[in-house]
Amino acid sequence: MSSKYININSISICYEQFGKEDKECILLISGLGSQMTRWNLDFCQKLVNKGFHVIRFDNRDAGKSSFIEHKVADIGKLMEILKQGKFPENAYSLLDMAKDAIGLLDALKIKKAHIVGRSMGGIITQVLAAKFPERVLSTTIIMSTSLNPELPETAPDVMQMIMQKTPDFETDKDAFREKQLKFAKRISGSLIPFDEDAEWKTLVEENQRAVSAQTLGHIIAMTLTGFTPERFDKIKAPTLIIHGTEDPIFPLACAEDLHIRIKASKFLKIEGMGHEIPILLNDKIVNAISDLARI
Repeated sequence: MSSKYININSISICYEQFGKEDKECILLISGLGSQMTRWNLDFCQKLVNKGFHVIRFDNRDAGKSSFIEHKVADIGKLMEILKQGKFPENAYSLLDMAKDAIGLLDALKIKKAHIVGRSMGGIITQVLAAKFPERVLSTTIIMSTSLNPELPETAPDVMQMIMQKTPDFETDKDAFREKQLKFAKRISGSLIPFDEDAEWKTLVEENQRAVSAQTLGHIIAMTLTGFTPERFDKIKAPTLIIHGTEDPIFPLACAEDLHIRIKASKFLKIEGMGHEIPILLNDKIVNAISDLARI
């Protein structure tokens, strides 16, 4: 599958399409700092087999899409700035990222789509569904949160790993491997044994695809967006919330909060799932998305 590029909102967005373009569209939105390839080919193909036209894309500041210059050395420095109530130059919000998604749909002449987002992408999905309800057929929010500050926080050891600088893949591959695999194993659940070889293969493929990595802009975007209770009253499309019981980044209470706030939403709780979508859960999750889309 060859990637394509399109200029939207003064940036370049990299995207890929699967299936017949005359079918209903499912737009997949990725999480913080992650590439569109985290929506793996098996997942995309299973959606195509259900009769959908599938689009995945790299958010700004991820993968092969445009990277924004924020002039901040690392996450630690960024957190110091944010605690002062300040924001770096070129800051953007999740609404800006939602507008990127809408711009992509506009460019491809797609009037409405089923929106599926994971983690931060699930928050973008909420913002998009509230701001552009006329463009949304359904919303699926996977392992995400409402950003309600009263909800349980990320597990302290996981947050510490997020805050640590990641070793360079090219110059210190062993240290990179150790840190990234430790993190991936920690956020995975007990439902399916952690496959270290498969995760390392994915990490290598990601770094060969796009060496640059940037999470600062996405952290700023989430901070700028914040928690707005009124957002959820504006979500009118059929909504499905999918969450694991062992998610250490967004604990289960985050999903329960979303379920309460989004009226008539459906809730699929997956015992033993962490903050990931193991390939062995693809069928379960694809079936749930497809069932929602058929309502």
